[in-house]
Amino acid sequence: MKKYIIQILVIIVLVGLVVAAQVAPYGTSRLFDMLKIGKQATIRELRDFNIEDTAKIDRIFMVDKENNIVELTESEQGKWYVNEEFLAKKNNVQLLLKTLHRMRIKTPVAKAAEENILKSLATKSVKVEVYSDDDLMKTIYIGGVTQNQLGTYALLEGSNRPFVIEIPGFRGYLSSRFTTNPISWRSTRIFYYDQSQIDEIGVRIGDKPDESFKIKVKGRNEYELYGEDMKAKVFDTLAVRRFVKEFEHKYHSHFVLGKSPRQVDSVFNSSFFYRFNVKLKNDENVELSLHRNKNISQNVADNDIFTVSQLNGIINQNTWVLVQTHVFATMFKELSDFKP
Repeated sequence: MKKYIIQILVIIVLVGLVVAAQVAPYGTSRLFDMLKIGKQATIRELRDFNIEDTAKIDRIFMVDKENNIVELTESEQGKWYVNEEFLAKKNNVQLLLKTLHRMRIKTPVAKAAEENILKSLATKSVKVEVYSDDDLMKTIYIGGVTQNQLGTYALLEGSNRPFVIEIPGFRGYLSSRFTTNPISWRSTRIFYYDQSQIDEIGVRIGDKPDESFKIKVKGRNEYELYGEDMKAKVFDTLAVRRFVKEFEHKYHSHFVLGKSPRQVDSVFNSSFFYRFNVKLKNDENVELSLHRNKNISQNVADNDIFTVSQLNGIINQNTWVLVQTHVFATMFKELSDFKP
């Protein structure tokens, strides 16, 4: 008799759990989610926002409801690019990968707010597709932030149950890490080349054309130096080598955006101070022309440029940036500086 009583009690408990699971919202517990009847969404679809092995990720596609697109792709050399054209900021990409790995569910969206959050996700979210070798790993919709700014609304593809996600131990929201502004992802590096990648470097000096020069990299620590008219027979090889190494790490401070056509034309058509042209062995060319910033240096003498903190830079004749003068000061060389 006692045996039957135990069995009846076990059955009652199990039935009670199943009944409770039907009325409990998704995310209350894994056990309740597993006991739900007639629901198409699975535990993985509802809860598995993070990606355990981010080393497999080689492409991340993000698009918002206004059709702004950012596609991050990893090259065979391990470098990440923005929209298959521009080098990406390494730190930003690493932060995004870390976010995809560490983000977790903080709490389900309250049942009363679920409909409004779903509508918001349908109109103001960023669709994030994560790929490995062209295979889609996961699709996540990243929405807005919670009222206390400590969570982010998100939804997995194929699910109708939104959640609030977070990174444990981090106080803040995650939506800003999924920006669809390409400029936010572009690297500020201009020159980042080892001498083994360089074929030649041309330097034009705006107000001293006779001091302009060209360096051809023939091999490891082997160079040819040319002036305007002829090849230099004798020159300081060590000085040339130091100059070539300057092109390994050169950054600008930021992109210049939102200027009027008149302002853009004024800078692009102004006389250049220095112009650097790097021809790589893969036939790629990178050009940077530096122009005096009239707003800063209008009262500075031409020969006192080092007192100016910033210069206008134009990359490949189409991108306006600001550069710090002290970052490029060691590159302001003339042909006569390489005399032995």
